[in-house]
Amino acid sequence: MRIRGAIRRSSGLALFAVIFASSWPAVGAAQVGAPPYDPALADQYQLAKLEDMLPATYDARKVLARSRAFDATIYGTGAVLEYRQMYAQAVDRSNPQYVGFNAFSHGRTLAGPGYKPFKTPNADTLYSNAWLDLRNGPVLFEVPDTAGRYFTANFLDIHGNASNISARTHGFQGGRFLIATTDWHGEVPEGATLFRVTTPFAWILLRTLVQPSDRDLRSAQVLQDRFVLRKVGGATADTPFPDGYDESPAGFMRILDFLLRTCGHPQSEEALVHGFRAIGIAGKGAIDAAHADAAIMAGIEQGFADAQEVIRASLTQTGARSGGWSEPTDVGRYGLNYLYRAVINTRGTGANLVDENHPFTTFTDKVGERLDGSKSDYRLVLSPPPPARFFWSVTVYDATTRELVPNALHRYLIGDRTPGLRRGKDGSVTILFSQKLRDHPKSANLLPVPPGPFYVVIRAQGPEAAISEGNWRPTAVEKMPRAGTAME
Repeated sequence: MRIRGAIRRSSGLALFAVIFASSWPAVGAAQVGAPPYDPALADQYQLAKLEDMLPATYDARKVLARSRAFDATIYGTGAVLEYRQMYAQAVDRSNPQYVGFNAFSHGRTLAGPGYKPFKTPNADTLYSNAWLDLRNGPVLFEVPDTAGRYFTANFLDIHGNASNISARTHGFQGGRFLIATTDWHGEVPEGATLFRVTTPFAWILLRTLVQPSDRDLRSAQVLQDRFVLRKVGGATADTPFPDGYDESPAGFMRILDFLLRTCGHPQSEEALVHGFRAIGIAGKGAIDAAHADAAIMAGIEQGFADAQEVIRASLTQTGARSGGWSEPTDVGRYGLNYLYRAVINTRGTGANLVDENHPFTTFTDKVGERLDGSKSDYRLVLSPPPPARFFWSVTVYDATTRELVPNALHRYLIGDRTPGLRRGKDGSVTILFSQKLRDHPKSANLLPVPPGPFYVVIRAQGPEAAISEGNWRPTAVEKMPRAGTAME
């Protein structure tokens, strides 16, 4: 197995010189207090030759393991959630989703209720998924001329850090891109553009826009097949993968251990990842040896539970808030913000950069009460609608399952392409959220909701400056009486 990254090849004081020289201010955070120093420049600093100690008593080892497992869970949640999707599509040959590495699996219909690959999907685009294994060399990604149709190939490293090859970044004319890791050195094929990714396991989440017609759906399906991946390096490495379906605390730690040993980590994270060795992750020995210690295992289970509680408690705190709406302005670019990364990926993996898709999410109405289709109808006035270069849409999700809501209209979003959408004289759009479909027959502005808690997501694909600069924000969702309500 190849271990990537300069850290794996460095030793002694030179290691610290690499770590600290590269970690400030490259991590992107504002300086707080004194800057990090380089201990390699000191005459009195020595590196440890032995592993850090483990406490001798059961209770002390449990406390230490609980702390390290908490940190590892927060740090690794995005990676483990992505791995489980990768395992189903690229590793587990018995899974109906299996296609292997370095090949696209194309979704031929728009996402609907029960969509399996990930949570909070949009219903505007067809999804195509591909998992890359770049351990033995790069992959050539061929993008067709889309003739003006919006697309985005969202590249995510194993932790969910995002970037795009899209109509926004490269136009509609297509091209050839060589996808390689940062430590790959070789010749780039003529006419291809080198595109670097951070981890050898990477996810391409390709989105292709569909207009609301069967004819356009068929055209989009044909276009999907023209996005092609070709392996340039050696064959995919033959490696045993941990069970992706083991969702126990021990299973989580085994997956994280495998990913850190296989994918490495940023140099700025060396101290944090080094601490995980106390619970067997990315250490000199096998992780099962650490798990055989009852105190370590008890601490892992408690620390894992603590972290899950913190993540759940933070699910509605994903960004700046205005009028009840949460705006995750750093989604897809996490740096050292591990809790934010864990929360975003728990809500839904595959998040895009806000430069590509600027989302707004709300769980509450104007007075701060939880949106609940069993208790009320609601109204959202978009005046004006979201200013977006490519498209905008409003989508409802069940707050418990984080999935699209089954309904008799088979309508899962309202957007700028919705047939028959009614607009006010000033160009505004009023959307009604209701479970009582019979009270509002044939209204294109009606969006069905579940008989319970739900949340609403506004997507602005290709946000214009008014959004990016904070000059456009949605108004709050308002509660309305159920019967006799007229659409304005």
